[in-house]
Amino acid sequence: MLYSDPPPLRPFSEAKPTLLVSWWITLFCTCIILLRLAGRYIRVEKLFREDKIVALALVPLFLRIACAHVVLLWGTNNVDLDGVTLSDAQLSHRVTGSRVVLAGRVFYAATLWTLKLTTLEFLTRLAGASMKKIYLRLTMFLRYALGVSFIAVLITNLAVCHPIAKSWQVTPDPGGQCRQGFVQLITMGAASAVLDIILIVFPVPLILSTRIPTKRKVLLVMLFCFGFLTVGITLYRVPQIIKLKGDQIFRSMWASVEILAATVVANIVALGSFLRDSGAKKTKFRPGYHSSGTTSRGGHGVTTGATWEDVEHAKSQQQQQQQQPRKTDSDEWLNDLDPRPRRESMRRMNRYSSHSLGNVRGPSPTASHDSLIRQEISYHRGHAGGMDMSAPRPPPAAVMAGSGGF
Repeated sequence: MLYSDPPPLRPFSEAKPTLLVSWWITLFCTCIILLRLAGRYIRVEKLFREDKIVALALVPLFLRIACAHVVLLWGTNNVDLDGVTLSDAQLSHRVTGSRVVLAGRVFYAATLWTLKLTTLEFLTRLAGASMKKIYLRLTMFLRYALGVSFIAVLITNLAVCHPIAKSWQVTPDPGGQCRQGFVQLITMGAASAVLDIILIVFPVPLILSTRIPTKRKVLLVMLFCFGFLTVGITLYRVPQIIKLKGDQIFRSMWASVEILAATVVANIVALGSFLRDSGAKKTKFRPGYHSSGTTSRGGHGVTTGATWEDVEHAKSQQQQQQQQPRKTDSDEWLNDLDPRPRRESMRRMNRYSSHSLGNVRGPSPTASHDSLIRQEISYHRGHAGGMDMSAPRPPPAAVMAGSGGF
């Protein structure tokens, strides 16, 4: 039988360590998320879509810890009160705690599902760059699966007990179906574990299809397999909670631990790119260089065939590149994919750039070296070269009067 008798009554002194650890985990998760947001904004002065999603996880995260504080402080109706006399205040507190615990379970699920959506958004970027429809369809399926599973968790949280008022009834005992919430526990645990496994297995075919060294493939697969930590926590806490008759102190403790693991898994890729100084980074402006990467020193970097419109077009391209990040987080992984589609795209871009800029050729080694040393001189000369002002030439030989064929 799934339901059981209520666990014994425990004083608040036994719940206080769990409350302190839950608050510490909440603050630590907040620091991880804020570190990601700050690092991203400092590097590119903007936030990506997955960054905004993970920022939204802070809302249910703090709402959940607020509910957990009330639940651990006042208790719920899932305790054995035989032979215990409660005052009116204590009885009212347990009624309130039994109501708040239902809301806390909703915010707990919302936090985990928002973190899963953050990981899915990153994988969607990878799937889009792979140019394979099967991966795009799988990401769309996962979006629907996240929504449907979250709705299922909400339904099992409220629809199991009839009437719903028995969910916060303290005395007489409303029965295990209304005070233990095992259906919601099993539904949420199963859905969370299955989704985590899919999010772990999803990028593995992309990694194995690349041409990178085997050692690099193993490291990448191990990084994504870090998500099995949340699966292991889920598979451990669900049977243990049932074994302990739904003890709320144990249940809140392991819920906090699972939130910590899910936060680390959802942010490990972004934080890793910051530590390696890779990923998205704002392009810095270097005077004396056009957007094509060539120096603008007259006589070396630009020939006299470029028109004024070509120079203005090159300047506008340079300004657009300064406003955009040089590389996204997913590009760091996509560099290891099959490079043939990217090479074709780069060839088309190079042909367009050569056509729009006129007769612009790359700098010689001497010109590149001089442009790094004499930036100011190359900058002014570049403007002169861009306006079709070539270096002075010697005048043609003079024709003496009377020496012609007239």
